[in-house]
Amino acid sequence: MKKTCVVFAVILAFCALFAVGCGKSKNARSRYEMTLVYEDGVLEGTMDFTYLNNTETAIKELKFNLFPNAYRQGAKYPAVAVSAGAGAYYAGKSYGGIEIESVRTGDVEAAYTVGGEDENILIVPLEKEVFPDEKYSVTIEFNVNLAKINHRLGITQGGTVNLGNFYPVLCGYDNGFYECLYYSAGDPFFSECADYEIALTADEKFVVAASGELIKSETQNGKTTGTYRLKNARDFAFALNENFETMAAKTGDVTVNYYYIKDSSPLKSMDFAVKAISTFSSMFGAYPYFSLAVVETGFNEGGMEYPALVYISDRLDAASYGEVIVHETAHQWWYASVGNNEVESPFLDEGLAEYSTVLFYEANEGMGMTRPQMIEAAQMTYRTYCNVYDQLFGKVDTTMLRSLSEYSSEYEYVNIAYVKACLMFEHLRTGIGDDMFFKCLKKYYADNAYSVAKPEDLVGAFEKCGAATNGFFESFFDGSAII
Repeated sequence: MKKTCVVFAVILAFCALFAVGCGKSKNARSRYEMTLVYEDGVLEGTMDFTYLNNTETAIKELKFNLFPNAYRQGAKYPAVAVSAGAGAYYAGKSYGGIEIESVRTGDVEAAYTVGGEDENILIVPLEKEVFPDEKYSVTIEFNVNLAKINHRLGITQGGTVNLGNFYPVLCGYDNGFYECLYYSAGDPFFSECADYEIALTADEKFVVAASGELIKSETQNGKTTGTYRLKNARDFAFALNENFETMAAKTGDVTVNYYYIKDSSPLKSMDFAVKAISTFSSMFGAYPYFSLAVVETGFNEGGMEYPALVYISDRLDAASYGEVIVHETAHQWWYASVGNNEVESPFLDEGLAEYSTVLFYEANEGMGMTRPQMIEAAQMTYRTYCNVYDQLFGKVDTTMLRSLSEYSSEYEYVNIAYVKACLMFEHLRTGIGDDMFFKCLKKYYADNAYSVAKPEDLVGAFEKCGAATNGFFESFFDGSAII
């Protein structure tokens, strides 16, 4: 997620040994097939989920994250912090949530439970153990009630229906299924790659933006059913609005679709998206999908990334808009393709997406900013943070290896996961030189594409390339590096 203009808002091992892959081969993945019907703030869904056991152990139960329950009344971990509530709840407090109607394995009703620390986990016991490389199928029927909220999931002030993190998502696996708590600071997600095929039915008045490729569309009795497909993706998102304007452009084999309502300079916004894909494909490796949907929508932060789809807040000023598009597009490499547990290691994707934004402006002169300007701003932002915390608390924690639960505030989270991590990559690049730096980034991307990386995988990629890091990463991770 892009916290609105993170830098500028303040002032103007063995790589795969313990990393959890999306499959033992790039063609071996779990699969989500869904039939969805949206009407009047309610999404009804049937999900046929085929689980492929890519672990080293027999699985006796499946666990799914129920992210919509963070929007329910009484949530222990609500989707929006109290301090941000006024901006998100444009019509006063509004609530949503997900109801599990049934869970079946074949024709047999499963004795499922909804548990977790905050009614956030669907637990499905299996009739038999599923051994490594075996498959198991589950059918889940669910209803999602949408809050009126400018957020990942909900009906926005501008009438856009944001459908992000709306369905039961299999928990990522790391020595057991990892249960995500919906911390309001950061992106509280950890999931693995799967294949998707989703049929969404909605009123024909809606223009639909989707993560996947539209493979079929039918309209009957005022309702349109679109069927979408996406492979090797960590999740899937939609946005619906009857007033979307659209435009499309291509860069290489990638189609960029832009959906907007307020944007007075859509061609400029499209230019940022197209150049971002072209720039990052050249720098890191091929863009992972066939298309990208850029969606201007109601959102109380700057933007939000999903595979092949990004939300861009309709509240941004003109100077910020392009930067957010670039940052969220960078997440297609650092999150969508090279994944990580965003709860435990949020700096991995956010830091690289933030520094990739610096690289974009450096490579595309005349787009509004320069590398020296952005690095100087980041340094000033970070030093201000350190001074503020030192004066308020007598100390400042600059360690990077910590989970979302260990951040005292969103301000602290942004300065460590975004700003310090961005500066880490700048100092690393300066120390080892451009040729080695970009060689190692390409290796990190190639070695971890469509899998789940950990901090040691990032370190390992640079070591394998022969970069003389000499404890560099450790000094940043443990807070001993002086910036």
